[in-house]
Amino acid sequence: VTGYRQVAPGFTDTDAFIAKINAAGSAPAFNFSLGGTAFDAGYGIAVDGRGCAYVTGETYSNEASFPETVGPDLTANGGIDAFVAKLNAAGSALVYCGYIGASNHQAGTGIAVDGGGNAYVAGFVVSVDASFPVVDGPDLTYNGDWDAFVAKVNPAGTSLVYCGFIGGSVY
Repeated sequence: VTGYRQVAPGFTDTDAFIAKINAAGSAPAFNFSLGGTAFDAGYGIAVDGRGCAYVTGETYSNEASFPETVGPDLTANGGIDAFVAKLNAAGSALVYCGYIGASNHQAGTGIAVDGGGNAYVAGFVVSVDASFPVVDGPDLTYNGDWDAFVAKVNPAGTSLVYCGFIGGSVY
């Protein structure tokens, strides 16, 4: 199966995966494992018009083992980070993969992509520090326990066009 990344020694936990089934529905066209040496999970997937897959989820893995490349953030932020990744249409390589996070716990739970290749990530944030990468709203202030977040990733995956909180003061 093309694109499948073999699990290396020391990879002892769960990885996210992307799979494409052939047009007949009879076999995988590719499988791609995404993760590092700690727990990694994919919670949302979208596909663009060219067949590239966009994935979001959460990772406990730091940059020593997680396959971050290009961005939007290449450094683990402590705790559990959300991640966003784009896989090429052949399922053989990451176009980009990076973190969206701060200390404590963040997870991307949904993702969409527009015709221009911008990825839209939604998820949740449990982080009281000021290091969450807020950029141009919708709300730049953390409101309390378990805020939602929404972020727009540029087509190259190098930066966040916007990223902000949605929430109130009560869980």
